[in-house]
Order: sequence, then structure tokens, then C-alpha cells
Amino acid sequence: MKTLCREIYDLCNKYDYQIKREWEAEHVHGWEINREILEACKRNMSFSPHLVQGDYLNSELKKPVDVIIANPPYVRQEYLSSDYKQKLIEQFQPEFSGIKLSVRCDLYIYFLLKALKNLNKNGVFTFIIPNSWMDNLYGEILRKLFRDEFQLLSITDSGSRHFKQEVNTVIISGVRKKPAKNNQIIVNLDQKSKSISQESLQSLDLGWHGSLFRCPAWLLKQIRENKALETIGGVFSVCSGIITGNNRAFYHQEKIKNSLPAIRSPKETASIKFTRTNVQSWIGLNGGGFKVKKAPLLWTDLRGGRHVVVWNQDNLPFEHTFYGLHPKDGRNVETWAYILNSSWVWLMVELFGRRGLGGGAVRLVKNDLVKLPIPLFTNIKFPSNLSGFLERPIYNWRTELEQEDRNFVDQYIFKFLGMSTKQKECMILLRLLMEKRESKARSVHD
Repeated sequence: MKTLCREIYDLCNKYDYQIKREWEAEHVHGWEINREILEACKRNMSFSPHLVQGDYLNSELKKPVDVIIANPPYVRQEYLSSDYKQKLIEQFQPEFSGIKLSVRCDLYIYFLLKALKNLNKNGVFTFIIPNSWMDNLYGEILRKLFRDEFQLLSITDSGSRHFKQEVNTVIISGVRKKPAKNNQIIVNLDQKSKSISQESLQSLDLGWHGSLFRCPAWLLKQIRENKALETIGGVFSVCSGIITGNNRAFYHQEKIKNSLPAIRSPKETASIKFTRTNVQSWIGLNGGGFKVKKAPLLWTDLRGGRHVVVWNQDNLPFEHTFYGLHPKDGRNVETWAYILNSSWVWLMVELFGRRGLGGGAVRLVKNDLVKLPIPLFTNIKFPSNLSGFLERPIYNWRTELEQEDRNFVDQYIFKFLGMSTKQKECMILLRLLMEKRESKARSVHD
């Protein structure tokens, strides 16, 4: 706010425009719910904006404003009471009837909706906010508003965290008016800029953050246009795993009466192929009201430094640390084990997975997973001498990406996709993304 006032006065002086003294007291407003912070702000400012001690969400402006600059509170929905969340939904839902507000919306979402509502026609906004809205299901209301109702100017991700909390932020600026045809948005990352068409936001089904900041334009074009690609949801039925409600009571390290061998955790799976001989956990069925889940292929929900999709050869029950994948045609499970463990699929996870999880982890929840692009199985045949790839241990990424059998598998995949000339470039990108994620994990632990 101090910078804003200074800029306004500097511009007025530059263009010899006269404004009355203490103009900012009438025209510049700010809200802060914490009285101590507000008083400190007043003491440190040489200007006199109108500062209000109170909750912006419950305030009423006399008229729309021309400029809004906001860094709203970052409060996760888990820390908001059910009554408060319901009150917010009832307050804002009538204003945005086209999209259903989710109870999972973090608090900053409501602040943005309020700010956008208060913005004048042709008014300008700049927000510094968490990047979670760019990918999460509850962020669809913001993506729709920004895409269709506002002419966006720029979106910036520094690639690092601006605050002490484990929050990755973006800065987004725009104007309240319908986007002009062929409007170009400046996208900034690590002091590098590119320009994209606002119309292209319509086709970003894989989430904005990965599409805009991590995925190069040439690869995004391949994902959209390559006929040899299909989505996971187009090929597989996806289900979640067992939720016992009390794992200590139902999981055991040895077989007991009325129990089944099971896969409890990705830590129990050293290799892609998993059979009864690898079992380390048994799930007891006595007194359990849960449903036993089985699937031939198991997608790891939360992952760190390695990429493993488990071939559950003996169709064992699995815990909710995985998603189960059932080929819709019921065939070619072994071939799918190769494809899903390829570096192509690994790269897609790193590009479009959610990373704001702490500890440098990455994940794809079901809504993301079903959209992930994978090679469409049509007569891909892997030679029998590659079977060791499915049976050997899968290593941490630095070692794994140097393995000769992985390189052979990847060559088959990229050739099938018609992208052999781009394989090296994709692998460089995968290593770069893994290095960034590993670096973030180290900084969190340090």
C-alpha cells in the first residue's frame, strides 16, 4: 500500500496532474483483521490511506474500485469450522451460480471472489496467492472466472517460496473485461518469459500449473494432438484402495486366522512385479466393515524419488496408499506394466502432479490421474529378454534413469509415439524436474 501511494504521487508529478492533499485517505482503502499489525502499519507509513480494522469478507464497499492489490490469508479448509465454511458458501454461491462452490475451498478463494466482485468495469487486479487453485478441483471456479470473464495480463511463478510457510505462490494480474480476441498472457518463471494465448487456457485439462510452467509448448502440442496417446481414464477403470479406519487393528506382519495377504504400502514393493512371495502384511477380516479392494495394477498415490506402478500379479488386496487400475478390456496387463513404468509416464507425473505437499513429494489424485496421457496400447510388444525390468528392484531416480533396460523400454515407447527424436529432450526435462523436486525436499528438511 505504501508503494502504491508513492507510485500514484510519482505518476501525478510526472504528468503534472494535480490531486488534493491526502488524496489517499479518500481513495486508498486497506483491511487488516489484526489491530496490532494495523497500528504498526500506520506508524510506518508517511501516507494516510484509509485503513480498516476488520474482516474484508464481511465489509461492504460504497462503490466498485479501480485497482485491487491483494495478498489474502492462506488458511487451509481443514482449519475452518464446518459452520464457517457453510456460511461462506451461502454468502458467495448466489453470486457465482454457474459453478458449485466446494466445501474444500481454502479461505483465500473467498477473498478473491469478494475482490473480483468489488472490482469496477475495466478495473485492474494483482493477486499473490497459493498456486493450488491452478490444479485442484475446488479451484475450477477461479480458473473459469479468470479464463472467461477477465482479460489476463500476466501469471508469474518464481519457482521458490516467498513466505516461511510451505506454500508455493503465483502472482496473477488482469483487467475486468471480456478477454480480447487473441489476447496474449505473459507467463514468467525463473526470470524467463513466454507469451501464450488466453484462448489456449480452454484446453488445459491437465491443470494450469503444470501446463503453463513445467510443460514446454512443443510437448504440450504433442499431448494434445498425438493420436497414439490416450488418457488413463480412457483405458482403465480407477478405484481407491481399502480404508480400514484402524490399520493397527487389522494389519498384521504374519498370517492369522481369517486374514488375506495384502499390499499395504509402496515401501513393501521393491520391484514392479509383486506376488504372494513378496507379501509383508496380512489384513484381518474379522470385525471389519470395510470392502476388500483388488486390482491387477497399482498406482502409487504419494511418491518421492522413484516411479513404480505395481504389477499385482496375484491380484492381492491393496491399501488406499494406491489407486487400483483395471484395464477396461481385461487384457494385456503385463504390457501395461511396461508402459506405465516407462519414463514417458514418469515425465507426465512430474509435469502435472501436485507438488505443494511438503517434503518434495508429488501426487496425482483421482481427478488428475484419469486425465494423464499414456501411450495407447496397439501392438506394442516388448521382447522377452526385457522381463528382468519388471522383476529387478526399481531404484531412486538418479540410479534408475541410468539403467540400460529402462532405456530399451523407453526406446520402444518413444518410437511408438513417433517421438524418437525428442526422447533425449524429454529425459533431460525429467531429470531437471526431479532435481528441482529433490532440492525442494532438502530445503524443507534443512
